[in-house]
Amino acid sequence: MKKTIALATLVAVSGLAHGQSLVIDISMYDSYNFQGDPQNDVANVFVAANASITNIAWDVTISTEPPSWLEEFTMGFFGNSEIVQVAPGDAFTGSFMNYAGNQASSIVLGADGMLDIEFYEQFFDDIAGGIDTYIEQGSTITVSYIPAPSALAVLGLGGLVAGRRRR
Repeated sequence: MKKTIALATLVAVSGLAHGQSLVIDISMYDSYNFQGDPQNDVANVFVAANASITNIAWDVTISTEPPSWLEEFTMGFFGNSEIVQVAPGDAFTGSFMNYAGNQASSIVLGADGMLDIEFYEQFFDDIAGGIDTYIEQGSTITVSYIPAPSALAVLGLGGLVAGRRRR
């Protein structure tokens, strides 16, 4: 009986760690200057406290202001610990160009659960003080993550250990 209860508790606790996704609309943001410039747009998004991000996917449509190139547009995640260059190799100006892709991630968020995403220009800042890249309507980022175990799950594991000690 005790083994059955312990196994059922363990299965219930492990079920709490399944992946979730959050779709973020980034249509309202633009890219101005190099990484860290105070003029750049930054999205601050609540995901989940202490969550582990496993994948970042994007489906973005961008337009550049000449002479800026599409390949210069970059998204930096979590203090730029991970970056996404949306249009690598597209060394030309473009309008309403769509790019989609994804990459694995190893970001672990802090207790506040906030993910910052900075939109900036890499390589050249062709329009000093002005918008280099416009992120068009319908552009999204999808963040896949595993939430941190809840306090209830931790208590459940503590109960398993306490039950084990009684033997």
